[in-house]
Amino acid sequence: MLTGFFLLFLFSSFSWAEDLNSQVPNFVADVGDNVFAQTSEVTIKLEKSMPRYKGGDSSSIETAQGTLRSSQDSQTYEDLEDPFAGNAKDIPILTDPLEGYNRWMFGVNETIYDNVLEPVARGYRDTVHENLRIGIKNVFSNAMAPVKLVSSLLQLDFEKSGRVLARTLINTTFGIGGLADVAGEEYHIEDVNEDFDQALGSFGIPTGPYVVLPLFGPSTARNIVGRAADSFMSPTFYFAPGAASVGISVEENINDASFIVDDKKQLEDSALDEYESVRDFYHQYRHGLVKK
Repeated sequence: MLTGFFLLFLFSSFSWAEDLNSQVPNFVADVGDNVFAQTSEVTIKLEKSMPRYKGGDSSSIETAQGTLRSSQDSQTYEDLEDPFAGNAKDIPILTDPLEGYNRWMFGVNETIYDNVLEPVARGYRDTVHENLRIGIKNVFSNAMAPVKLVSSLLQLDFEKSGRVLARTLINTTFGIGGLADVAGEEYHIEDVNEDFDQALGSFGIPTGPYVVLPLFGPSTARNIVGRAADSFMSPTFYFAPGAASVGISVEENINDASFIVDDKKQLEDSALDEYESVRDFYHQYRHGLVKK
């Protein structure tokens, strides 16, 4: 009798355990090479990410894609190619040995811009109609024809030289001294952006160190020489010397600033380091002009 009672108790306990297991969800079940995480609503398949050794070769590991690769062939962080990195062969490194002074002068120029030039440029933009401001910009561009022509000739770029001559003749004659860009709008003769700095760069002369000039802003050693040469070829040097030349330059800077005042503000708000952003943009922009 005792034996029968004991067997009956075991059978009842086993049946109760099976009923309980059937009600509890199986959260993790190892099936083959995969792991399944289960809930009452969804089953998520998890790939094993731990490295495994196969064939007894401890130097071969299994990657997340399931392929075998020797650990000796694994790339280090430094070996990985940056998809956003520029071509070092195309854009030379711009040295900045005067960074301490440059940052200080950059701050001085920014203070002058924020407190003087920006308010004046915004008031000028709100007062002077855009068409007139574009016309003034065209006049200054047309007046720089000697600089563009000499720079193009030094580079033996006769196509650009011809465009400079054609644009100057057409715009001066039919564009009221260059106020209207008749050559570009009517005859589709594109403007030429050339200066002596670009001519020097075309000869392979390096930019030299980066320098922030008072009031003028970003520059390089080569660009300083180029600006000096351009000033001697500018019409204002011969026809409007002294105070008149300064007044014309101020008007040109204010007029140019009126077109970019909002972009400048956006750069200030978005840049992590405005000094580096301006320096890198200036370097890439000037290098692009030389290569163009």
